Amino acid sequence: MRFFLRSAKGAARSAQGARDIFAPSSVMRVFLKRRLQLQLLFILLAAVLIATLSVILISDAVKSAEGVVLTDALKTLAAAASELDQQYRDRTNADSAWHELPIAAQDTSLRGVSQAVLRSYPGVEGGYHDGAHFLGYSYPTHDTGKKKTDVPTAELDDILGAISQSRGSGTAQRVLRGQHDIVVIEAKAGPNGVVSWTMKRLPGQSDPAAHRREMLLAGLVLAALISIAGTLATGVALQRGVGQIKSGLAALGVDFSTRLPERNGELGEISRCINGMAEARQKLENDLRRADRLRTIGKLVASIAHEIRNPLNSIRLSIQYLERRLRDNQVRAEDLHPVIDEVDRLSSLLTNLLVFQKTREAILREEPVAPVLRKCLALMRPQADSRAIEIRYEPGAPEIEACFDSEQLIQVVMNLLLNALEAIGTNGTIEVRTERREDRVRICVQDSGPGLTEEQAEHLFEAFYTTKPEGTGLGLAVSRELVVNMGGALRLVNDGPGATFEIELPAAGTQRPPADREYASFHDTDR
Repeated sequence: MRFFLRSAKGAARSAQGARDIFAPSSVMRVFLKRRLQLQLLFILLAAVLIATLSVILISDAVKSAEGVVLTDALKTLAAAASELDQQYRDRTNADSAWHELPIAAQDTSLRGVSQAVLRSYPGVEGGYHDGAHFLGYSYPTHDTGKKKTDVPTAELDDILGAISQSRGSGTAQRVLRGQHDIVVIEAKAGPNGVVSWTMKRLPGQSDPAAHRREMLLAGLVLAALISIAGTLATGVALQRGVGQIKSGLAALGVDFSTRLPERNGELGEISRCINGMAEARQKLENDLRRADRLRTIGKLVASIAHEIRNPLNSIRLSIQYLERRLRDNQVRAEDLHPVIDEVDRLSSLLTNLLVFQKTREAILREEPVAPVLRKCLALMRPQADSRAIEIRYEPGAPEIEACFDSEQLIQVVMNLLLNALEAIGTNGTIEVRTERREDRVRICVQDSGPGLTEEQAEHLFEAFYTTKPEGTGLGLAVSRELVVNMGGALRLVNDGPGATFEIELPAAGTQRPPADREYASFHDTDR
């Protein structure tokens, strides 16, 4: 009983599934989802139809020889009829009593004539007609090998029709298409109302379903054209869809706001999957960027608190010391110097921090780079000489000009030179080079110091990151901010002995790119 219940429920579910499948909306969904398979099926169908069409065309090409054979047959019959007519004329002219002979005698005599003539024309039968009787009929090349003496009854009416037509026009031709063969009749009117006639059968050349074959051929051609059009549409759709996906994927590598166009079918499923992946990746990137900014802000706050706490502790200790000295009336002016120094340190720290909040708008001018660099080098030579450090300057072409703010560039170059001096210590070299590459001018400061580790290079431009015991870690961060504010870039080239810093500025005569301050403040400082 349970088995029958389960069977009934299964049948019901199958019936419901069949109704769902054949529902119009379901059919449309299946078509859209499987459109590519259907298009490929059309391609296969096109190939099959083209092959079939080729076979039919070849067959028609073979059967087109029917016209050639029919033409040859008509020429043969015309020649045979003319020769029969000529032989009749010769016979009657040679026998003056010909017309007085009985019909049986004329028939026997003319049969010999037609036998002799038609023996040279294989497959041709014929004879004469005097208006009332068939005379001299023969078929000497009959394929049975037997002598045939009776006029064919199946074509008798058509033979008489051609004979009657020739009496008025001189000659007459008829082509009869039967179920299995084609019959060709030729009649030629002669003297005394006697007509010479010939007939030939062309077996295997007839086509009883010619009209149906033509309709079938037309249908196959139409189907092939539709299939070819479907194939072309498939190719174009595939090419366009793949091109959109490729361009979309290329754009996704730069801008995650780009979305692939929504499509139907299999390509649409690929587009939707890629769009979903891009959305998930963009969300993950946003979360990571937000976490990085929070981490950067936390590190920044902790560093600022640490940098401010140290001067405040020093000021507190100095004031407590002054308080004790004040009770004993032993306060001197020199006792205030540590407090003033720590206040100046706090002021400098806050000044550097304000660079990230609002940098002075750069006053950009197009001028030579060499004078600015010479000024910086002249200021640094005394310190370099005292440490036995040689400064080499390769100005490149002296006319190299760039677009920059001279005061801010001096601050950046001086900071790089001071860092190089501290990195070398004593007995080393600092090399400064200038070159122009297309629309950019590059200033390189290279030292012979120990260089930087990968970890140091990764955090070098972070605010408050420093490898110096007395440093604040703001020098390079401020320098990069100033260079970015001038439309340039500051980077570390850590691929040789020592460390090489590269300043890149817009060359004179080129358009200055806009400075991305948020990029400089957060992205570059959190590398």
